[in-house]
Amino acid sequence: MRIFLVIVFIYSLINSCSSIQVEHQSFEEKIKGMNYTGPGRGPFGEEPFTSMTAIGSNFVALIPEATLYQNTLGIRHTYWGDSTWYGESTEAVLEGITQAKKAGLKIMLKPHLEPGLNVSNWNRPELDRADSTSRANYIQSWREFTSTVEFNVRKRTDWRGDLMSKDEEGWKKIADGYKAYILSYAVLADSMNVDLFCVGTELKAMALEKPDYWRELIKEVREFYDGPITYAANWDSYDEISFWDQLDYVGIDAYFPLGDYKIPSVGGAIADWASYKSEIQSFHSKTGKNIIFTEWGYESEEFAGKTPWGSEGAFNEEVQRNLYEATFQSFWEEPWFQGVFIWRWSPKNEFGRGTYNFSPKGRQAEKVLEKWFDTN
Repeated sequence: MRIFLVIVFIYSLINSCSSIQVEHQSFEEKIKGMNYTGPGRGPFGEEPFTSMTAIGSNFVALIPEATLYQNTLGIRHTYWGDSTWYGESTEAVLEGITQAKKAGLKIMLKPHLEPGLNVSNWNRPELDRADSTSRANYIQSWREFTSTVEFNVRKRTDWRGDLMSKDEEGWKKIADGYKAYILSYAVLADSMNVDLFCVGTELKAMALEKPDYWRELIKEVREFYDGPITYAANWDSYDEISFWDQLDYVGIDAYFPLGDYKIPSVGGAIADWASYKSEIQSFHSKTGKNIIFTEWGYESEEFAGKTPWGSEGAFNEEVQRNLYEATFQSFWEEPWFQGVFIWRWSPKNEFGRGTYNFSPKGRQAEKVLEKWFDTN
C-alpha cells in the first residue's frame, strides 16, 4: 500500500504542472459518458478517448478490477506490473486519466470486484491447445482441483452481486480487503482530480446485508476524496439500498428487461420503460438525489431487450439502435436524470474478432448517441 501511495503522489505531482489538472466542478450538463475497461495490453493512446469526444461524450468511467477469491476470501488487485488485463491495473488507470483529460473528458473512477478462485495450490498441467488429449487432461485436472476446494462464500458464483461470506469471521476478511482496495483508489481519485467516484458496483448481497459497513466506508472515502460519490446498484435492487442519503447521486446499472421481442420497436420499448421510469422518478423524489445510469446499454443482437445484461441472438444493429432511441426519448429530457455511462465503448478489433457486441462504436446506435449528446 505504501508503494502504491508513493506512486500516486509522484504521478500526480508530475501532472500537476500540466494543463490537464482541473478543480472539481458541479455537473451543470448531462453526463454523456462511456464505460471503458482499457486495452488488454498497454499502453493507452489517445484513442479511444478522441472517438468518444467526437460524438459528444464528456465523461468516461475507468474501471480497475480486483478479484475476491471465493476459497480464501482474499482480495487481489494489480496495482503495477503483471495483470491479466492491462486496463484493470492502477498503472493503466493513471495513464487513462491522463489521456482522457487531454481529450477533454471528465472522469468517473469505478472500481469493480469480481468473483474468482485462488489456484496457487493447483498443479496446473502444461496445455497444448492444438492437442485434444492435452486439452482433455487440462480440463480433467481443473475439475479434480475444484472438487477439492473449500468455498468460504455462501454460494459459488460468477456474479459479484452474490458475493457474501458464510460467517462473520469471513465477512471481516472481505470487509477489510475491500476497504483497503477502495480507499487506495479514493486517494488516487483525489490526487488526480477525478470528477466522480463510485464506491461499489452491483455488490447486492454485501450492500443489502451490511449497510452500516457501507456508511462507514463512505465516510472514510470522504476523508481522502473531495468530490461527489455514488454507488452503482443493480437494476433490481436500487430501491432497497439504505445508504443513498450518504451519497451525492443514485447510480443504477440499468439493465431493466424490455419485453420479449426479436426486434423491438422504438414505441414498444418506450412503453416497456414506462413503469420502470415511474418507479425511478418516485425514487428520485423520495431521496432528493438525481439519477445516473452508471451502466446502461444493449448488445447488437436480436432479443437484446429481453436480457440486457447479456443476449445470444443473431447480430442485428437495428435492435441496439431502437433500444437506445427509446431510452433517450424516455429519460433524457427529465431534469432529475443526470445522465448515462454507456456499457461499453470498444475500439474496433480490440478483442481480435471484431467489435464487442455491446459497443455502439461504428454501428447505427452511434448515430443515436451523437444526436442525443448534441441536445444538452
